[in-house]
Amino acid sequence: MNKTTFAIALALMLTLPGVVNAKADKIMERLKSLEGDWMAIDEQGEVTEQVGARFRLTASGSALQELMFPGTPHEMLNVYHMDGERVLMTHYCSAGSQPRLEVVPAEKDDGLLLKFESITNLESPTAHFMHHAEYQWEGENRLTTYWYGSSEGEVQGDAAVFRLVRKTKAH
Repeated sequence: MNKTTFAIALALMLTLPGVVNAKADKIMERLKSLEGDWMAIDEQGEVTEQVGARFRLTASGSALQELMFPGTPHEMLNVYHMDGERVLMTHYCSAGSQPRLEVVPAEKDDGLLLKFESITNLESPTAHFMHHAEYQWEGENRLTTYWYGSSEGEVQGDAAVFRLVRKTKAH
């Protein structure tokens, strides 16, 4: 290997992790911007009194905790965190399983895609579980999430859709 080739290879090795980490950092910062309470929007487009999601930083700001439907019988927990050069989310489902998803930028628009990576505590290979999700921002104060399940080994085509608006003093 000549000196020029070595120098280029060394430069790529040193800068590429920074580029990849910058991407993960950007995703995590986007998620952290959700901190606070988000009110559910009903099917008529009206803001309800139900907190749909409560986001809170924890672990010295290294993880984001999301309580879905806090205080209800169907309360669930999502925890987002960096894992080296990527961002992961573990969904602690009311069904008792824990799907782990990798968070990546959506291919289009202003959003994130949460891609299935693995799952723990699945009752059986054919049991229903949350497989993947999409988060779509509509400005800084509106968020729509699409959650896709898997059942009988097949990813379901219909999503559970949750429309949220950031809680303000008016709500």
